[in-house]
Amino acid sequence: MITRMNGALSMLVSKKGLEPSYPILPATSEKGESSVPGVFLVGEVAGVPLIKLGLNGGHEIIDQLAIDVEKERSSRPDAEMVDFLIVGAGAAGLGAAARAKERGFSSIVVDANHVAETVYTMTKGKILFAEPDAVENLSSMWFEECTKEALLAKWKKQIAEKELDVREFEKVLDIQRQGKSLRVQTEKNEYTARRVILAVGKAGNPRKAGVPGEIEFATRIEHRLLDPDVFNNRNILIYGGGDVALEGALRLCETNAVTLVTIDKEFIYPKKRNVDALLQQASRNKIKIHMDSHLVAIEESSVKIAKGSPTGPAQSLKNDQVFEMIGAEIPTPFFKKIGIKLDNEWDMKRWVYLAVVFLFVYSLYSLKSYGKGVSAWPFNHLITEGSYDAGIQFIFKACFAPFSWMFSENAYQDLLAERGYQQGYIYSLLYSVAMLVFGFEAMIRWRGVSRNKGYQTYRYLTLIGFQVVFFLVVNLFAIQAMSVNHAWRAWGLYQPFPLFFNTFFWWSDHDPRWIMGFFIGAGLLGSLVAIPILSRNHGKRFCTWVCGCGGLAETLGDRWRHLAAKGSRSRSWEFQGVVVLAASVIVGLVVVGLYETQGNNIWWQAYNYTVDFWLVAVIPIALYPFFGGKVWCRYWCPLAAYNGLLARWYGRLKIVSNSKCISCTQCSKYCQVGIDVMAFAKNQQHFDNANSSCIQCGICIDVCPMDVLSFTTDRTSVS
Repeated sequence: MITRMNGALSMLVSKKGLEPSYPILPATSEKGESSVPGVFLVGEVAGVPLIKLGLNGGHEIIDQLAIDVEKERSSRPDAEMVDFLIVGAGAAGLGAAARAKERGFSSIVVDANHVAETVYTMTKGKILFAEPDAVENLSSMWFEECTKEALLAKWKKQIAEKELDVREFEKVLDIQRQGKSLRVQTEKNEYTARRVILAVGKAGNPRKAGVPGEIEFATRIEHRLLDPDVFNNRNILIYGGGDVALEGALRLCETNAVTLVTIDKEFIYPKKRNVDALLQQASRNKIKIHMDSHLVAIEESSVKIAKGSPTGPAQSLKNDQVFEMIGAEIPTPFFKKIGIKLDNEWDMKRWVYLAVVFLFVYSLYSLKSYGKGVSAWPFNHLITEGSYDAGIQFIFKACFAPFSWMFSENAYQDLLAERGYQQGYIYSLLYSVAMLVFGFEAMIRWRGVSRNKGYQTYRYLTLIGFQVVFFLVVNLFAIQAMSVNHAWRAWGLYQPFPLFFNTFFWWSDHDPRWIMGFFIGAGLLGSLVAIPILSRNHGKRFCTWVCGCGGLAETLGDRWRHLAAKGSRSRSWEFQGVVVLAASVIVGLVVVGLYETQGNNIWWQAYNYTVDFWLVAVIPIALYPFFGGKVWCRYWCPLAAYNGLLARWYGRLKIVSNSKCISCTQCSKYCQVGIDVMAFAKNQQHFDNANSSCIQCGICIDVCPMDVLSFTTDRTSVS
């Protein structure tokens, strides 16, 4: 038990390591522009996989930039300046060059290696599938299901026919802005361009082991398996534990003595089908596997490997050929050199941005809390009550004007005398407008990529609808039915305990019994009946279909969803929600039982200030642009924790995977609650609330280019 606790604690503060589902890519705007003005990214380096999608991405980026470039050509004609300098002659680069030619723009494509280097280095005879099937190839560059050799031949023919200016083996050394143009320095030339499109891919820089002998015996080291037929009756060592390494071992093991060495203690990178095939060949003594082992030296006719660490127990293996298949690196040093920032990279400017956003959000909520204790600091000392009331009444009158006709003059004057109502009205109006505006924007965004457009449409409509309807119910209709003293309780119908406490608080003997009975009964029904029933077939969908807190994250926070904290360390902190849930139950029982529902005590004040002010409002909303929108929902929300526990216990809703995963990382990238979706998908495993914090938003299903993921409540479909 102590060992397990120590292990869990060390995970919370452990150094964040690289994980296959979360590659570090350059930061880009919605339009694909990098932090260097005029430099755009497209294709794999922008997180878009597959040949067809790369062709389309290159095609679309030219159409997107066409108007601006045409204007610049008209205002600043320059025969020496190229319209588009395209770095990378892969699918995205060629798609861009072909479209530029069709639209009458000048373009030059430079590549440090061959045309379509990624395809060129694939194994001989590899079949390339024209996926996704449902996506049309927008580019005039040909692509259908074929072998790698057929595609390379066809593309080279098209490059000649279209007279595309493609320059192989010309490495880019530097890109710098010069006024309104960009200077591009290569090993062979210097260019001036209006726009630069980086389509360099992710696999062009094979990672090396960095061990003695790599330089001296470089002739027997390979990083890719181009033609398995070349290798026969050799002692081959494959160093790596990913799909490329395993597939190489499987292709070579029938005619060679193959040893696979990986530093991993278990296979975490490759797909399940490759692991199963490898283990089957190992059981036939066709492949020897050394887990948790390091390549430490390459010698004249042998290699040396060590167990556990590079300094661990070593052994020599007879060797004729080494394949270092330990992955590839995006050109991070090059990006840093030219000033391109990486996703979620922290520098002084970003820290200042965080401070400004935090101060703004804190001020907003502190002003909203004026007159309610410590949460109003420092404005309770800086602003007099008279000045505050005059200011808030001015804002309230302007915001309430569309609805004032619904109230008599006396009733309206009563509202003007009630500061708490004015604060709540202005805040909930602002909240509702934000959800409406940004919710519509997010709905359009995800409808654009969804196969099942209805799911995201209905999801966003219900999120927005619940918020707008309850804004009207609480602030207009309940006021007239129950007076300002009780109308605010209607929020409890929308946000049940333990999210909204006050259904059970602040009651007195003078309150009408029908109001007490209705709201307390509705609160018990919602928390103890409705939520448990919904958890069975809907998991934690409440968070993404109904809840206002989750709704703001899914609407305003949607544009930053890819910045959500990722990795095993961030997931280890998710226990906090259960802690807050336990605290909410204890505080609720204490206030109702010991203080007869009156919250004027240290228990409720501490909980209210810590959770409702800081953890619900200030911290998570301030962190939207830095860690995505679901910080509160994921780490601290007691209702999400309660819902998750119920769904873990007996929920049926799951997301299942088929066998088509290509490990493109898109599903994991856009998960707002940091689930390692790709790890489940590539191994054809389901995930639900028993093994993840899934909120069933469905975005991972929508962004998958291979249609791998789907919802199910059918237990028989789970692998």
